[in-house]
Amino acid sequence: MGANMHDSKPKGLHLRGTIWWIEKTIRIGEQRRELRESTGCRTLADARTVLERRDADIRRELSAGIIQVYPGHERTFEEAAAEYVVDLEQRGKDPTRALQDIRMIVGVIGRLPLSHVHQRTLQPWIDAQRGQRSSGTVERAIRTTSTVLHFAAEVLRDGNQPWLTLAPPKLRTPDWGARQPRPITWDEQDRLMESLPAHLISPVLFALATGARQAEITTLRWDQQRDDQDLPEWSIWWIPPEIRKGNSRKTPSQQNGRYLVANRAARIAIERQRGKSDEWVFPSPKGGALYRVNNHGWRTATSAAGLDIRFHDLRHTFGERAADAGIPLDIRRSLLGHEHRDITLHYSSPGLARLLDEAEKITRPAAKLIAIRDMAG
Repeated sequence: MGANMHDSKPKGLHLRGTIWWIEKTIRIGEQRRELRESTGCRTLADARTVLERRDADIRRELSAGIIQVYPGHERTFEEAAAEYVVDLEQRGKDPTRALQDIRMIVGVIGRLPLSHVHQRTLQPWIDAQRGQRSSGTVERAIRTTSTVLHFAAEVLRDGNQPWLTLAPPKLRTPDWGARQPRPITWDEQDRLMESLPAHLISPVLFALATGARQAEITTLRWDQQRDDQDLPEWSIWWIPPEIRKGNSRKTPSQQNGRYLVANRAARIAIERQRGKSDEWVFPSPKGGALYRVNNHGWRTATSAAGLDIRFHDLRHTFGERAADAGIPLDIRRSLLGHEHRDITLHYSSPGLARLLDEAEKITRPAAKLIAIRDMAG
């Protein structure tokens, strides 16, 4: 199980006769570009070099399309942010969170020269977020801003000159009090399902049944399923390292993927998705990846259902239901994808079977389950 993850041939290279060709879809956030061309190389090593160079060029172009660049005498925050996103991609790290943070703040400081980005220029934006966004969300945006500034000072160069010649300033983050988790009840779940747009019902049900994070759901592909003859179809899915939260702060050698276990309720949600996309389990109605569930449709639905919740609260809901079902703490941690020392204990075939058995304990009345299954269709 999972042996194909260690194939030495990079994804996107295919041999046609004696020449290696590139067939790859490159994405940054909602931007995508189809790359279909010959490398002109006969050896895999040379083809890999061409692929890496073309990949980097296109990602830089896509980043420039997301974050407009305004030329000037001194490099701007927008330019440094675009380079930072490309660097994340080149190092195999998911740039989605960084892009979300940059979009929040780029309208305020994007055109500023890097030396003009500091606490005084950021403070009006920080003050305006109170009551609009949580302090945690604002704190994350400020951390990303600080990271871009350090990247400009320590990595980016025009010749021998750093993009930011001053020491990166220390940025203070707000503390408006952490928001408490808000698990939902089964009845509240029913109200939410009645309010959701059709394309969000299955991913939300899947989140409630697995505790998966938003990025794990929106990027889930059919080829991530892992077959095990002793377990039901669609029970085991592989989440690659670049999707897992926290891996962006680790070197590639330190990053680990994980197995996601889908109980019966989750498999019902998956089954309703068959035939909607050849690639994505939960595609966007417009085609391609869903990108995110926590969108306008989600916010409208939660408001209509009278629920003051975030998408992450579905993960808390799964954790609470797992505890109520008597699932042991170490099993709950594995089901939620928390890191622990001995991953082999649960990632062997018998271990995965044990995880699935425990996940099946999270149940609700059959009549309700059938009603929601029909609604998802």
